[in-house]
Amino acid sequence: METKKIKLTASEDRPHLTYEALSVLHKYDVGLIWMEVYAYVAYIKLMPVEDDVWEKIKDELNSLKGWDSLEEIELFPFEEKNTELKKVLDVIPHGVTLLSRTGDIKYVNDYAAEKIFMTAGKDITGVNIRKYMDYDKLISFFNKKGKNVMAKDTMEIGTQLYQVNLQPIINEENVLSSYLISFYEMDNTSFSRYDNPITFDDIVAESNKMLQVINQGKLYSKSDSPVLITGESGTGKELFARAIHNESRRKSKPFIAINCAAIPDQLLESELFGYEGGTFTGGRKEGKAGIFEIAGGGTVFLDEIGDMAPHLQAKLLRVLQEKKVRRVGGANEVNFDVRLISATNQNIDHMVKNKEFRLDLLFRINIFNINIPPLRERKEDLPILFEHFAGIHSRRYHKYIKGIEQNAMRKLLNYNWPGNVREFQNVLERAAALSTSEEITSKDIMLNYDIVPEEETSGTSLKDCIESLEKRKITESLKVNKSIREAAKNLEVTHTLLINRMKKYNIDRNNL
Repeated sequence: METKKIKLTASEDRPHLTYEALSVLHKYDVGLIWMEVYAYVAYIKLMPVEDDVWEKIKDELNSLKGWDSLEEIELFPFEEKNTELKKVLDVIPHGVTLLSRTGDIKYVNDYAAEKIFMTAGKDITGVNIRKYMDYDKLISFFNKKGKNVMAKDTMEIGTQLYQVNLQPIINEENVLSSYLISFYEMDNTSFSRYDNPITFDDIVAESNKMLQVINQGKLYSKSDSPVLITGESGTGKELFARAIHNESRRKSKPFIAINCAAIPDQLLESELFGYEGGTFTGGRKEGKAGIFEIAGGGTVFLDEIGDMAPHLQAKLLRVLQEKKVRRVGGANEVNFDVRLISATNQNIDHMVKNKEFRLDLLFRINIFNINIPPLRERKEDLPILFEHFAGIHSRRYHKYIKGIEQNAMRKLLNYNWPGNVREFQNVLERAAALSTSEEITSKDIMLNYDIVPEEETSGTSLKDCIESLEKRKITESLKVNKSIREAAKNLEVTHTLLINRMKKYNIDRNNL
């Protein structure tokens, strides 16, 4: 015996019609599993019943006045609709999840279950979504904006980055019943989003030059205007960009970085601006959003913007001027709200003169400028950088490195560092890996290029090395400047500080 599903159709809508039908079922002691009644129609699911008893029930139901027909059916209309809907959702090439108001999973399509939540089938129904993602971060959006809007964010689940949309499901009476989450896979290889909260405190420096640059960055982070960060390769331009973002009002929104030099022009255009479905052979059927859409409310970081092709410069200028983006192959323009931070290791002014970079675009991206000095111009930062990276690489290689021998430090101080902090970190990692003692020795320091000749520092202690370098820099500046005040300006220190240092090292300007 099997459960039975029946559809009773009425020829008239009169009182007690359903009661009379139920009385027949009660007479034969048939259990009722489920029932839904509308005008002129009733759907009823019954417990299993003997065939001979069922024939009697049908006869009596058909004899009731007001009922036009009795039909045995396989699916109720809502079951048919749900089945069709689930089949449609299962073939959609992105994740879909329906949640209760408390965040429990009511339905999840195949894509989300298998590719996002890594479960064997849809056995996570009833599990709270917080087990898999930062759901409260999305929900908090409604507390600020109201429940009739869609929340959007970029989240990393497992090792994959997704654009996540949370849509409230509200009925005609404006009552919230559930939430619908959509997950759109993003390409990790073309751009990146950093969730780790890098701040200016993470930028290791104690030289006046770098401290001034850090203060600039803190000041600019309070504004919403574009920033252009210049400096040689390896000076930490992206680190500054992330610190500016994380100290701005946009810090709770995405930070999306893309390297303009690492991606071919044709692909870069679609990564920046997105594309409509069917635009490219092999592209996604549903199309793809560009980073200006994905980073909504956050920050877009265009690294190596000087390598951008001229036609993309022109399109980027238009996008920035109008605050609207049109996908490749599309006709509709989409408004966006992002802050732009750009960076280049090239001489951008020289590129403008040679017509390699648009002057009008430079005006647009260069409201604020930060120039990060090369490491060779701030060697007083080497000791603190050594402590920082030595600690990191000690943990990585499970070693205890308590310091550095003076000859090794002298070797670092005499080197020109063409690769800047990135090269310094590389050299220190190699030294930590090779070191067989608790101190880094000169033989552990394997430099990448020939040492640029500089006057050797004197002394045997770290303090002596630093003082020797400081004395030499002061002497050099006094020789080339007309006054002590000009020398102090050149060294980016106060006039009083320079006079005190001259007294400390017994430097007589008249005898230089």
